[in-house]
Amino acid sequence: MSIQSTSRRLLHSTSRSWSVFLGTILAAIFVASLSARFYAIEPYRVIENSMEPLLPAGKIVWVCKLPMCTDKLSRDDIVLISFPDHSKALRSVFGLPGDSLHISPSGKLLAKDKVHLWEDEFEILAPRSFYVPRKDDSISFNELNDLSFDYTSELIRREFGFRNFYTQAKLFRGSDTLPISRVGSTHIFGRPVSIREINGLHWQEYFLIGLQIDREDPGAKHVHFERKLYRTEDSSEVEYFRSPQDTYYVICQKGNRCEDSRSLGYVTQKQIVGKVLRF
Repeated sequence: MSIQSTSRRLLHSTSRSWSVFLGTILAAIFVASLSARFYAIEPYRVIENSMEPLLPAGKIVWVCKLPMCTDKLSRDDIVLISFPDHSKALRSVFGLPGDSLHISPSGKLLAKDKVHLWEDEFEILAPRSFYVPRKDDSISFNELNDLSFDYTSELIRREFGFRNFYTQAKLFRGSDTLPISRVGSTHIFGRPVSIREINGLHWQEYFLIGLQIDREDPGAKHVHFERKLYRTEDSSEVEYFRSPQDTYYVICQKGNRCEDSRSLGYVTQKQIVGKVLRF
């Protein structure tokens, strides 16, 4: 066999091996790119204006879904969260795990070193303070105000099943019990209150009903509601709750025209799909 034919055969064999190697590398790069696209970093188009002017509608942002992006969040990070109905939206982180926050009727939200003011917020009827739970925090229901009761009971229901818990409300003047039927003459935003719905109202609705009863039947002590959470299985009272994960308080910009933690309550770590990357 001549030297020329041997060289040609070696070159052909080497070329074929190199092609297979190169093809394998390119395939690996393609698979890695797809993985990054669908599982690590994903483009997301802003489809609502609730985050303007930070994020105008139509803008495309890149959302990092890796644990390195979502495990350690900071105030003002913009995150993609999953709502209970599985829809998704972008919101800004305001309350961090362990924060104590204060909300006022003027639409002002206060943390120890930060202030946020919602545009056109007029639905907050009374000032309230609340705590954003950290993982493994033990929370006593007897120590919660009405707003914190809403947030914490909603968190428990999302974590362990809505049908596994129920709430019962009682009406008091000072320490004296009033018949719950007393709410029958009251109204919420112009409609009469039904006794059947009394256990499922929002804290501000209870507050509004109490004001009406005080106005109709003045007394030395104010009327107020006390609520308790019970397990459906055995009707036992839930007295303590240990947070299974860190929670956050997220906000949008448009006041009463967008849904955020004012209605959602605490957003858990597992509800955070990813964090918007800032280039």
